[in-house]
Amino acid sequence: MKRLFSEVYLHLIAGVIALGILGISAHTLWMDRQNTWQEAEKSSRNVLTTIARDLDGKLERLDLSLKGAMEGLRYLSVQQLPPDLQYRMLFDRAVSASFLGALLLVDEAGNLIADAGPVIASRSLNVADREYFIAHKQNNHIGLYVSRPFASRTRHGDLSIGISRRLLDPAGRFAGVVMGSVPLTTINQLFDNLSLGQHGAINLFRNDGVLLTRYPYDESQIDQDLGSSPHVQRLLQGQSGTFDSVSPIDGVRRIISFERFDKYPLVLTVALSVDEIFSAWQRKALVLSLATLILCCAVVGLTILFQRELRRRTRAETKLRRIARTDDLTGLPNRRAFRETFEREWRQAIRSGSVLSLLFVDADYFKSFNDRYGHGRGDEVLCAIASTLDTNIRRPRDIAARYGGEEFAVVLPETDLAGAQLIAENIRQTIVGMGIAHEGSPYHVVTASIGVASVQPSRGSERSAVLEAADRALYRAKAAGRNCVCNPEDGIGPGQRRLPHAAA
Repeated sequence: MKRLFSEVYLHLIAGVIALGILGISAHTLWMDRQNTWQEAEKSSRNVLTTIARDLDGKLERLDLSLKGAMEGLRYLSVQQLPPDLQYRMLFDRAVSASFLGALLLVDEAGNLIADAGPVIASRSLNVADREYFIAHKQNNHIGLYVSRPFASRTRHGDLSIGISRRLLDPAGRFAGVVMGSVPLTTINQLFDNLSLGQHGAINLFRNDGVLLTRYPYDESQIDQDLGSSPHVQRLLQGQSGTFDSVSPIDGVRRIISFERFDKYPLVLTVALSVDEIFSAWQRKALVLSLATLILCCAVVGLTILFQRELRRRTRAETKLRRIARTDDLTGLPNRRAFRETFEREWRQAIRSGSVLSLLFVDADYFKSFNDRYGHGRGDEVLCAIASTLDTNIRRPRDIAARYGGEEFAVVLPETDLAGAQLIAENIRQTIVGMGIAHEGSPYHVVTASIGVASVQPSRGSERSAVLEAADRALYRAKAAGRNCVCNPEDGIGPGQRRLPHAAA
């Protein structure tokens, strides 16, 4: 039981240590992952804020250019002014709009009235088929309008988006459109110096889900209507925020920070690849997991080794205890083991009120046997007697022990005097029946004298009394001529003779 408890306790300690290592490693990895995620969110928000402020400022200057051109047209005589004054009156504010690709004024039929920009538009230019023109013509209250990307007719087909406002005549009727185009290449230049990783992305959406431009730039992905995508719906429903999702454009999972412009119908997003964000964390997690696995294996290995050592020591201690309680020559329990057993059976007899019997067995004329035949043969005789004792006691609690020299003791729990004398007589006859020659004995064979004592102990009784009684009985047997069984009250018991038939 003690050994079982030790093994269970050892396994429990090892389990707690292993679980502790696993728990600490898991907590460390989880906290590091959370920190990595938060740092990625913070980084994408910072990049988003920087780009949004820059883009908002440029769009505001472009819108001021549109409003300046609209104010210039209110002067009815503007078209009678010299070209240089006409240009200044209409497009003076456009000088500060570095974002501008072209600035067009068209009438209610879509024909060009005036333009500004690095490339002079053809006088025959008509934009009545453009989305921004149609939108303003059909809607009186559209305000600032952002068009889908289109191939510019003034910039050799470069893709641009149009920022436009509706022109009204004095009667409030549709009088045309003022439109500033922004080349997509100009917008993408804002993103060129940013480091977002191999799969990072920046997207500019219109508020209906149309993708206006994207970084890294891929013309095949531009002008997609993604308004029905759940991913884009989340962008359009909030003012700003951060979430992770799989892009409907390229299928890459990213952390996305988005912000809706207050003044313009635009939504800007900065997206960082989740795989790239966690690539360093995954390497760290792999190293830490391997280290944790090695530590857990070490704990298990040390536990197994310690358990083996514990078992080895337990076996060694058991063996030592057995050796300490065993007579080297005969293999019987020694005098120490006899005393422990006698003490235990004495207490048991007191508790149960049963009888306890004791035999003292002594080889007759043993000194003369050693002198005549040698100590080697004497040892063989002692071993033979020990075997005889072991054969004649059959119950599990009966014990035969070597008491010292050629003397043996037999403890017989729950055995009365008659039963003990019967067992003693069987032992005596068996020893005689071995027929071991002994010319120094009057019986001419090895014999033994046996003293028998029996007692029913009670609380307060002295256990030494039964030992002394057995010893007196053995003395009586010796005095009666040896090779007999005696108890403390008789001289010679039943079947006990001075010269048995073997020596007659």
